[in-house]
Amino acid sequence: MLGFRVYEPSDDTYLLLDALAADLAVLRAALPGVVLELGSGSGCVITGLAQILARGGVVRADLLGAVRPGTVDVLLFNPPYVPTSEEEAAGGQAERDISAAWAGGPDGRVVVDRLLPDLGRLLSARGVFYLLGVRENRPDELAAQVEAQHGMRAELIAERRAQNERLFVMRFSRSQPASA
Repeated sequence: MLGFRVYEPSDDTYLLLDALAADLAVLRAALPGVVLELGSGSGCVITGLAQILARGGVVRADLLGAVRPGTVDVLLFNPPYVPTSEEEAAGGQAERDISAAWAGGPDGRVVVDRLLPDLGRLLSARGVFYLLGVRENRPDELAAQVEAQHGMRAELIAERRAQNERLFVMRFSRSQPASA
């Protein structure tokens, strides 16, 4: 036993899977050699995509610890996005508590904001990034930030209400692919 519990697949997991299935033409056109899911939780999303794309292999690391710059063709991220106190977000990470799977800090972006500065250097020239979040994460601001920092375009490709949350999936790419 690793000492922490895994957040079971839920509405957000299935929204991300549905968005990826709907975007399959874009994914296949990218001819991905490296597909990486950050914060994989149960592994449901990466396992499903690996079966569709006939890819395999798992690496476990801190957020960006094992990633060689410019090698990631498809990056998937279902981060801890629920707005919480800073203390809850930090405590969940430090204690390896299940709350680390959802506690995202005051605006739900503590972990996302840690990734964004490095996004451009991680992705290959044809790389695409799929981000799942909730409306409180300010998706318009995220899109503008990634475009300003990395010249990438954002497209909202899926939305769903799940209980009291308004979930979204955004696709970020260096050049806007044709919609599937």
